[in-house]
Amino acid sequence: MIEDAFEKDLREQLRTREAPGGFADRVMTRVAAKPARRRWPGFGMPVWRWAVAALLVAGMVLGSVEHDREQRREGERAREQVLLALRITGATLRDVQEKVDAESGQETRKQSGGMDREGQAQE
Repeated sequence: MIEDAFEKDLREQLRTREAPGGFADRVMTRVAAKPARRRWPGFGMPVWRWAVAALLVAGMVLGSVEHDREQRREGERAREQVLLALRITGATLRDVQEKVDAESGQETRKQSGGMDREGQAQE
């Protein structure tokens, strides 16, 4: 029953009706009174939409360029930090190696009875 009432109402709303008198004249008068929109020929979009689209594209390009620059800067900073760490590590390893060599030399002298590499007595 509810469906029947719905279908009946739908048919009533969709049936063809005659336009009120003078409707076509009123529409044509309004169309003639509206100023034409400025459009670029062949594109079908108003000028302001093209301007907004151009600004958005320019913003994305500039943002991408700036992002790349920032990534490069961060990479250079990281490279400098790695090089500094390697210099510090190298210096520390040299210090440790010198200590080991010094300790090793003393041990060797003690074990060899004060003789150097050529077999001569050390002072």
